[in-house]
Amino acid sequence: MSARFADDLDQGQGLYCRFNRFSATQVQRIRHDRRMPPAVVSLGELVGLMYRSDKWQQGQPRTYIHRMETPPQLVCDVTGSQLYIVGGNYRVTARGIEG
Repeated sequence: MSARFADDLDQGQGLYCRFNRFSATQVQRIRHDRRMPPAVVSLGELVGLMYRSDKWQQGQPRTYIHRMETPPQLVCDVTGSQLYIVGGNYRVTARGIEG
């Protein structure tokens, strides 16, 4: 494991803990494309985001709805099989998704 990856892993675990208010019980390596393709299809503005998480109450998932104040673009690859969020003005903090 490279020093850079180890630093990223530590930073990611710290963000997970601040966001959820508890430590991660496991770390998984997920294979994914690391780059957005050169050509994408714009689907429109992502004005809201809905997700389920057990943040703040481990083992008790709840559904969260976040309306984006400065909406990013929702785009997909040219095959329509992968979504990407591009731009916007938001950040993940201990309070949740802000912006």
